[in-house]
Amino acid sequence: MADDNDCSNPKVVEVRETILKWLTEEGLYRDRVQDEKLHFHLAAEFPARSGRYVNVIQPKDRSDMVVVFSRIKLADVHRAALKALPDRERERLLWDMRYALLFRESNFEFEPRSGDLESIRFSREIYYDGLSKNALMEALRENFRCELYVVWKFQEIFDGSQGQRPRSSAPPEPMYI
Repeated sequence: MADDNDCSNPKVVEVRETILKWLTEEGLYRDRVQDEKLHFHLAAEFPARSGRYVNVIQPKDRSDMVVVFSRIKLADVHRAALKALPDRERERLLWDMRYALLFRESNFEFEPRSGDLESIRFSREIYYDGLSKNALMEALRENFRCELYVVWKFQEIFDGSQGQRPRSSAPPEPMYI
């Protein structure tokens, strides 16, 4: 989008400005991102001052919903450790993660779909008829919980046990993109 003020749909403009206001009130708003495929794209940081970025977007082909989108990228050490697992053990771990994530409110997608896991995308749709500040904050929290699950699962399986680094309850920064 050349300028997100060029949107001719007043409802989309109203929704964008409302979400921008909510993100700003909570100290989460970071930037507007230009993207011709979207009515709008707002970059946020959740939790505030965490370095973990999340996006609130509205696709042009959906005039009735916004999407909270985030991605977690595996740290190089975790990608290597995952690749080093015996095939059967690696597949069991990935299936266990899929089953656990299946029962979360956010959607997820392993990237790439086949081959060595590099990242996991999380998304949560909010339809206009359910859009509220509470619904937006809950979607942000839900994506964060999904990401935290992945971080902690990798820490549980790999950290400390193979000497890469001591266990920590804080998520490692390299996993966030």
